[in-house]
This record gives sequence, C-alpha cells and structure tokens, in this order.
Amino acid sequence: MDSDKEKNSCTFLFNKSKIRKTGIRQRKKSSDSSEDETKVFKKESKISDSNPLRQRTNTSSKRKTEKSDSSDDENITVSYKSRRTTAVAGPSDQGATAILETETELDKDAQAIFERAQKINEELEGKEDDKIYRGLNNYSQYYKKKDTAAGNASSGMVRKGPIRAPANIRTTVRWDYQPDICKDYKETGYCGFGDSCKFLHDRSDYKLGWQLERDAITGADGNSGDEDDKKYEIDSDEDNLPFKCFICRNTFVDPIVTKCKHYFCEKCALEQYKKTTRCFVCNTQTNGVFNPAKEIIARVKADENKSINKSSDDDDDDDDDDV
Repeated sequence: MDSDKEKNSCTFLFNKSKIRKTGIRQRKKSSDSSEDETKVFKKESKISDSNPLRQRTNTSSKRKTEKSDSSDDENITVSYKSRRTTAVAGPSDQGATAILETETELDKDAQAIFERAQKINEELEGKEDDKIYRGLNNYSQYYKKKDTAAGNASSGMVRKGPIRAPANIRTTVRWDYQPDICKDYKETGYCGFGDSCKFLHDRSDYKLGWQLERDAITGADGNSGDEDDKKYEIDSDEDNLPFKCFICRNTFVDPIVTKCKHYFCEKCALEQYKKTTRCFVCNTQTNGVFNPAKEIIARVKADENKSINKSSDDDDDDDDDDV
C-alpha cells in the first residue's frame, strides 16, 4: 500500500515571471556596509575657464592639494628644533657696524698702492740703485713732489686715483612733502621762464610737516595744542598756599613741605612721622623726606614787613596829629 501511494503522488511546478526593472541601477552590496547606512552623492558643477570675465581664487587648487595630501598614506612632516633662547637672530647690534664689501679691498686699491710706493721710496732715499725690479708702481723717484696732489695724496681727502667709498655709513632718511615752488619767483617775484615755468609761482611761506607739528605742540602758532593741560585754566593773583598747619590747625612754625605738596609745622611732621611714614592728608608714602617750605617762609616774611611798614606809617601819622 505504501508503494502505491508513493507512485500516485505528484509534484506541481509554477513558472515565475521574470520582470526586468529598467532604469534602476543595481548596486553591489558590500559585506561591511549595513542596510541602514545611507550615502549622498553630490555632483560638483564644473565652471569653464573660457570666459575671460570669470575669475576665481586659488582655493580650489588648495582644496585639491589638501585632498591629495590627506589621501597619501605617508605624509611628509618638517619640524625645526628651537634654540630655546630669547636672543634675536642675527648680529647683536642689528647690523649697525656692518661693512659694505662690494668695493675693492683696502690693501689693493689705488690709495694703498700709492702709499706702498711712497714707503719704498723713503726707504731707498739716498742709497745706490740695487738693480732690483719692484713692480710697475714702485719705480724710484729722485724728485720729491711737494705741494701737489701727488705729493699730498696719502693725507686728507686729496688722493691719487679713485677715492675710497665709505663702507660703514648708516643713513636714516625721512621724506616730507613739499610742493615744487619756483625759487626765483618766490625770492624776487620774477621768473625768466614766465608762464612756461613748470614750477609753482607762489610767494607765500610754507612750512614743512615736522615744523607744523612742532609749532602745534609747543604753541608757537598761537595755539597751545591739545597736549597742554593748562589751556583753559584761569590764572589768579592769589596763591593756593595754606595759611595754617593741617595737624595742629595753628599758624605755621618752621613750615616744611612733603613730596606730595602738603605743608606742616616741623614739630607736627616729626611727631606724625613717629606714628607712620605716610602723609597725614593724602596717605602717600613720604619715606621721611621733608623740605623747607620756602614759599610759605617768604610769604610770612612779606606779611611781617607789611605789618612793620604799616605800624611805622601809623606812628608817623600820630606824630603829625600831635604837632
């Protein structure tokens, strides 16, 4: 029976329709990427360089180089070892004593050759000819030249041949604007070129920029300038000196003054110094420095003289009344 059942069993087959999906690009699935991972592809717009009016910076080339450098496995790194000092690079004097070496050496120029010839002639003076050739520039001279350029060539600025150029001059130049003014017209009011002169015909006085700045600071032009703190102060005939001591509140006896311009009696200041070295008024450190107050002393003497003169005048008036 079992064999009959096996013979009577049949199998069913279904033909699956193959549907081709057109327009869809099949991507290869990588084993590393997950199903949830998404990728965004952005198409870069290319700008044609055929238009001469279109310009751009070098950022694109820099980005390309950065990408290429980052993609390399082995990046080249350059590092420099620090000297770990605060000294400035270069010479210590910042080139102030540098010498220009483009000129002829001092032992080979025309002046050195002439000085050597003079020295040889002085050594051979009064001696017989030894029949020795010493060069084209060292011939013996039997006539000594005096009071001429050749005779004085080794002293002063009178030289034979090219003068030595200065090799260690350091110049500081400041350019200042000044209009081109006709000098003849400014001084005399007349110019031979007339209207065809290319310089300005102006007889007014002009100052240079540094002169204007100097006048503005010093107040030579009538303005005291912004740097003058006493520009708007009103001067008064009365002085601002105190008439009594700040400590004892009495008339000054042997007045002294501190560095902070406060006036005290000498006795009061010494007693205050025993307690503290600071000023009694403004609490400034005085370090025990007290100077005699010459202004107050002079004022006290002037008041005394006035009182004496006034009393003498009153006595004279009384005598006149009695007569």
